[in-house]
Amino acid sequence: MKKVWALVLTTAMALSVLSGCSGSQKPEAAAASGSQEQKTEEQKTEGEKTEAAGNSEKETVTLRMWGGVPAEAGPQAACDNFNELYKDKGIQVEYERFVNDDTGNLKLETNLLSGTGVDLYMTYATDVLAKRAGGNMALDLTDLMARDGFDLKQYFGNMAEAYFVDGKPYSIPTKLDQYGIVINKDMFDAAGIEIPTEWTYEEFAETARKLTHGEGQDKVYGMFWNSQQDLTYLFTYLVAQTNGGDPMYLSGTETSFTDPVVVKSVDLINSMMNVDKTSPTHTDSVTQKLSQEGMFLTGKSAMTVGPWMVRSIKDTATYPHDFTTAFAPYPVVEKGQRNYTQGGYGDHLCINPKSENIDAAWEFAKWYATEGMIPVVEGGRVPAANTYNPEEVAKAFLNGAEDHIDLDSAMKILITPADNYAVPSITNHIAEVKKVATEELEKIFIGQQTVEEGMAKAKERADALLK
Repeated sequence: MKKVWALVLTTAMALSVLSGCSGSQKPEAAAASGSQEQKTEEQKTEGEKTEAAGNSEKETVTLRMWGGVPAEAGPQAACDNFNELYKDKGIQVEYERFVNDDTGNLKLETNLLSGTGVDLYMTYATDVLAKRAGGNMALDLTDLMARDGFDLKQYFGNMAEAYFVDGKPYSIPTKLDQYGIVINKDMFDAAGIEIPTEWTYEEFAETARKLTHGEGQDKVYGMFWNSQQDLTYLFTYLVAQTNGGDPMYLSGTETSFTDPVVVKSVDLINSMMNVDKTSPTHTDSVTQKLSQEGMFLTGKSAMTVGPWMVRSIKDTATYPHDFTTAFAPYPVVEKGQRNYTQGGYGDHLCINPKSENIDAAWEFAKWYATEGMIPVVEGGRVPAANTYNPEEVAKAFLNGAEDHIDLDSAMKILITPADNYAVPSITNHIAEVKKVATEELEKIFIGQQTVEEGMAKAKERADALLK
C-alpha cells in the first residue's frame, strides 16, 4: 500500500509540473498561439457565418397543446402532421390530454394561472370561454388577427362573432357543433319505424315507448339522456330550435326558465325518466355511472342524446357491436316550430396569455383551424372553417365505420352546414345561471319538486343574479 500511495503522489507531482510548464509559454509561443486562434475565428466568421446563423434560427420552440379528446382519436395525428410540416421552421407541438370534466378543467386552469405547462388549449363551452377570457386565461387575439389579416368572417362567416367575449375574439372556433338524436337503426327497422326527418315531442316520446321493453338487467330503454354528464344541454338543445341561440335567456337581464317551450322541454325529459320509464332515471345515471357507450353501444338503449361518441362507434374492438347507427334531428315542441337548426361552433382553440411562445402558438392555431383537422374528423369532429373539401370531410368521417354509420343521415344531420343556426348572443353571468339551472333541474329529476316549481325557482334565483 505504501508503494501504491508513493506512486500516486509521484504521478500527481508530475502532472502539476506539466501543468505549470504548459501555463508558462514564451511570449513568442503565446503570440503565435493567439494569432492562430484569431485566424481560426476569422476563418469561422467568413466560412461558417451562414451555417451558424442558420443553426441559431432553427432553435426549436416546443408548444404544449391541451385538449379533451384522447390523443389516439385524432389530435396526436394532427400534431404529428404539424410537426412534420414545421420541423424546418423551428416549431413543434406536444399534445396533452385533459378530461373535460370539473376535475380536468380545474387542472387545466391551475396550469394556465400558474403560467406553466400550457401554450394552447381547447375550451368546450361558451360559459367556460367567457370565464377564461375574463380571468386572464385566454389571450385577446385582436392584434394577432389584424397583424396577419386573419379575418374570422372569411373562414367562419358572421356566426364567428357570436363567440366573442365583450366584443373581442379570445379563441378560434374549430368544430361545427351540429348535433341530433343518435339512433340504433336496426332496432328502428325491427320495430317498423322509419328514421325521422321531422318529429314533435309527443312523437319522440311515443317512439321511445314503442322501443322500450324487458325488465331488470334485460331492459332495453327507448332513450338514454346521459344526464350525469350535463343537465342543461338536455333542454337547451331542444329549446334552441324554437326560441333561438339563447335558450336560457329572454334578455340580458331576464332568464327564460318559465317560458312555455322551456317548461315543456324539461317536462318531456322528466316524464320519460320518471313517468314513462323509457329512459334511465337521473339517479340511476349518476349512481351507476352510466355512459352513452355503456348504454347505446351495448344495445341497452335505442336512442341517445348526442353524436359526440362517434369515435367510440367506430372503435368496435373496445365497443363490439354489429348494428348501424343513424341520426335524426332533435324533436321540436310542436309541428311547425322548427325555427332554427340546433348547432354552432365548438372546440374553441385558445392561447394562454402567459405563454412564452405566443407567435408560435398563433401559427399552430391558424394551421389547425384551417387545414389541420382531417385526422380529428375521423373521431367525429367536423371542421367549422370553409377551407375544407366536403367530400374529403365525409370520407374521413366515415373512415373505418362504413358498415356502422348510415351515410345519408350523417350527412344531413352532422356534416352538411345549415343556414339558420341558433346563434348565442347573451353571456351575462352565464356560468352562474347555468349553475342555478343545474341545481333546480336535479331536484326536479330526483322527484323533490315539480317541473313548474323547479323552473319558477330557477327563474327567481337567476333573475336576481342578472339584476
